[in-house]
Amino acid sequence: MTPITLGYLGKAKNKHGCTITLKTLIFLFLTYYIQESNCGYVNSFDVDVKMQGTLEEEVHIEDEDSGGRLPRTHEPYHYRVWLQPYFTEAKDGHKFLDLDGKVDIYFKCLEDTDRVTVHQRMTILKYELYDISDAVEKQIPIAGNSTITEYDWFVINTVDLLESGTSYRLSMEYVGTVNNTDDRGFYYGNYVEDGQNKTFVATQFESVRARRAFPCFDEPDFKATFDTILVYRPEYVALSNMETVRNDTYYDPNTDDVWNVTYFNTTVKMSTYLNAYTIGDWACIESTSRTGIKFRIWSQPSLLYQAEYALEVGMIQLSNFEDLWGMSYALRKMDMSALPIFGPGAMENWGLILYREVYLLYNEEEHSPSRQKAVAQVIGHETIHQWFGNVVTMDWWSHLWLNEGFASYFEYYGANWVEPGFQYYEQFFQEGEQYSTFNKDQQGDSHPLIMDISTDESEITSFFDTITYSKGSSIIMLMRGFMGEDLLFKGFRNYLNWFAYDNAVSDDLWRVLTETIEHEMGENITEVFGFDMKQIMDTWTLQMGFPVVDLIRTSPSNVQAHQKHFLKDPNDVVEDEDFGNLGYVWHIPLTFTHEAEQLFENPKTTWLHLTSAEFTLDGADEIHWYIANINQTALIRVNYDLENWGRLAQQLLVNHEALPVRNRAHLINDALVLGQAQQLDHVVSMEIIQYLYNEIEYIPWQAYIAEQYYTKYMLWRTSTYGLLQKYIRYLVSPNYANLGWDFDPTDDIDYYRILETLQTACAFSLADCISEATVQYQDWMKKPDDNKIEENMRSTVYCTSIRYGGDAELLFSYKRQMNDTEERSRLQSALACSRQPWTLNMYMEKAMYDESLSVTSTIGYVRDNSGLGFDLAWDFTMKYFDFLHKT
Repeated sequence: MTPITLGYLGKAKNKHGCTITLKTLIFLFLTYYIQESNCGYVNSFDVDVKMQGTLEEEVHIEDEDSGGRLPRTHEPYHYRVWLQPYFTEAKDGHKFLDLDGKVDIYFKCLEDTDRVTVHQRMTILKYELYDISDAVEKQIPIAGNSTITEYDWFVINTVDLLESGTSYRLSMEYVGTVNNTDDRGFYYGNYVEDGQNKTFVATQFESVRARRAFPCFDEPDFKATFDTILVYRPEYVALSNMETVRNDTYYDPNTDDVWNVTYFNTTVKMSTYLNAYTIGDWACIESTSRTGIKFRIWSQPSLLYQAEYALEVGMIQLSNFEDLWGMSYALRKMDMSALPIFGPGAMENWGLILYREVYLLYNEEEHSPSRQKAVAQVIGHETIHQWFGNVVTMDWWSHLWLNEGFASYFEYYGANWVEPGFQYYEQFFQEGEQYSTFNKDQQGDSHPLIMDISTDESEITSFFDTITYSKGSSIIMLMRGFMGEDLLFKGFRNYLNWFAYDNAVSDDLWRVLTETIEHEMGENITEVFGFDMKQIMDTWTLQMGFPVVDLIRTSPSNVQAHQKHFLKDPNDVVEDEDFGNLGYVWHIPLTFTHEAEQLFENPKTTWLHLTSAEFTLDGADEIHWYIANINQTALIRVNYDLENWGRLAQQLLVNHEALPVRNRAHLINDALVLGQAQQLDHVVSMEIIQYLYNEIEYIPWQAYIAEQYYTKYMLWRTSTYGLLQKYIRYLVSPNYANLGWDFDPTDDIDYYRILETLQTACAFSLADCISEATVQYQDWMKKPDDNKIEENMRSTVYCTSIRYGGDAELLFSYKRQMNDTEERSRLQSALACSRQPWTLNMYMEKAMYDESLSVTSTIGYVRDNSGLGFDLAWDFTMKYFDFLHKT
């Protein structure tokens, strides 16, 4: 890794370590008062009023009409949450991992009812209900309570009806836990820093886990403001969504302990899942963004030196997104915190974004473009959520793509602002988003972008998948293709303003875009696109899959276009019993051009509105090629007639740069996958990639590498495989000669070009690649504690060295994997690269009894690393089938 220059990003101002040291003051009080209320709400924690309700035994109640959604009889508008987690085992005794909590929920009654229902997953100690519509609060008599365990409901029954239009306050005290082993909810973690065991607590409330920390209306459309008060031991630092407005201490006479009490400012109106807290031994660096936002990056003190890059990246992205949307960031501060243990990669909590350390911290002195790229993109993803997701939130998880699809699209904007050398949209969007969508959505077990989701936590969690993220972002790319960026972004700005601090469903977005188009163009949308945005986009969001468009040239200037649902496996069965479809036809904006005009900047468009279409190639003659789906903006595959495939292959050979890089990539991807789907002769696929001999860009090569395995696996047990090896070695040799192994001076996209070139060259046995890999491996053998092999090349180097080495290389890897946890999986895979059948059989046999090896993983490694290994793995599985089945 080599250092990079961040001069163009600007320097952080007024940086300083922010580890907070508070003086310990012991006050000899038996009780303490919370005197401040940021919003003027009465604080029930100061008052000890005799309860009117008694806690009943938990019972099971069926509510067939609800479907698990809370009744819409109440609307919360403010919470006051008091939390005291116990996560210091040596001091907490029997309270260790408990969570003491109190909450006041202020809500308005929307219709007469004798029930109040909230979510909770804790032990309720007591609760009180007050009518606060008058100057003097009036306590409401309680008839009893019950629990609906299926939905985490706590139901309070009142003696008299609660009246529509009246405001109430529900006060509750409870004991919960931070012992959430899934690292969700309000959870506890431990880690080692500088040889010292340390503990912390943090939160991950998305999707339905705020109820683990405090009783609440835990659905995204119940937005409210929040006051948070955290009680914790003085050696720690406490963070929440908002800035601190007051720090106090209190003395516990039962234990002689002194606790810090931190009051945080009132939040903006937001969903429960966006609340966040962390308490631990944290330190920070800070600066101020271009638009005046206080910006801090938090981490373990020993890792703070890796926070500088995130500080610079985060401030630039936040300010630029403010400019892009014409809407200021809603808060006065932004904290980003790197946690030693965190369930998701990162979480967009308003004002306190939490990350796994690997996605926020970056050591600029150990130059790693892949790590740098990941950090820039993840920060961009979470930052854009401050608008799409936080300002405007999906109404229910069924429309999660309104959060995650937007974030997945605009993370590339954010990253491109700070690292333009990666060419994010030109090179990486296809790989990261569109091809990820294709890989999932071309299977019969995919699902629509929008579908009914129940309240079951596991079902909601399963919706955080490739379809929601990658297809959601690809849908935005599709709209950009036929609307244009300026008009589309104008619509997004209207969407943000019209639904600010509220919730939306997809139909709301379609309505805003339709009105924007009609306003800006001055005509009815049907005159522009033939249908309104809902009609067009429903076909992309309400049914699974995507189309392949078959193009057949019927004359020199006429082309027939036919659409059908694309499935990679011709024998696949569509599993859509749980949702409807629209006949598996789409509204497709098909852009096209041809050799005589080459209009790649502003291509012509024809619409396939749920059926076939015909378009004209003006000025073309019969020898000219034509090409569709310019820059692959639409989420479709395109299959041409054989004559046109041949002409495109010839154009690529003669002058591949005549076609834009994104089109070159999608020609390769489409040809290879259509061949796998038996919709195109695979010989044509091999002809299309022939031009790669002259290709230096990343994404076309990556399009081949990602889809190479079908051809490789089909041939590597046949006599033809040697010809395939020779063919690919020929194609990769110019790039190998030009790029070599020197990662040091490279930056940005060139890093990935070198990486994929070397991996391909070694995989197809280019002699010089084998030689260099072997030398690097032997250097490591000589100095085992000084592994200088580029991290992302290690799997290739290990495998190549064992494949072409001897017993010494094999034995080194076997011994090394026993203790080197960082390299273990790479080494165990590499051990299966041997060309000796007895060695591979011995490896699989040893895995049956060696606890350090997984027999199923070992068989998989042997199967996947060579044609020989494929046969041996099958024979081994059959021979030891009974043993493996029992295991």
